[in-house]
Amino acid sequence: AFLLIVLSMVSVSIKPHYLLKLYFQRRNENTIAHFLLVTIWDSMESVKRFAGEHPEKAKYYPEDDTFLLEKEEASALYEVFLEK
Repeated sequence: AFLLIVLSMVSVSIKPHYLLKLYFQRRNENTIAHFLLVTIWDSMESVKRFAGEHPEKAKYYPEDDTFLLEKEEASALYEVFLEK
């Protein structure tokens, strides 16, 4: 259910041609699952259109409180410099 909610929020929030790739990863640890969402964008301007002027600040939706035990305050921003 969580994956479907995330995908529907992402598809509504992001214009498809700006978001090039999305990786939604999970690591199970006993009874807790850790999630990592990695997105690849066409430009930093597109990231800012989605996340606001401060894209390093993590963006959450009200529905996230139903599923997430913790919420990070910051997002890590990386530049892709090699793709194979």
